[in-house]
Amino acid sequence: MDYISLKESFLSFQNLPASPLSLHVHEILSTEHTDSKIAFEILDEPELFSLLLVTTNAKEDYWNLYLFYMDQVERNTNQYRYHSFSISESLHLHNCLTKLFKA
Repeated sequence: MDYISLKESFLSFQNLPASPLSLHVHEILSTEHTDSKIAFEILDEPELFSLLLVTTNAKEDYWNLYLFYMDQVERNTNQYRYHSFSISESLHLHNCLTKLFKA
């Protein structure tokens, strides 16, 4: 994942269709400092949509991960699932999943 500036991220997310999910993404980005860096990955298929959004700021020393997900039913009803993780929570989740999938 490559990081882009906050300003570039707003331009990138203009292509998202207007929905509660896109409004939520814009709300998150609007709370970021201007020197924050943003990375994201979008998977858009007929049966599911997912958006992984990472915000980081070296000056403020934080890193956050946001996961948005919609299956067909949620997409049809304009709903979505959302999870957010700090850097320590993300590392813990990664370690747990690594152990789980090694078994």
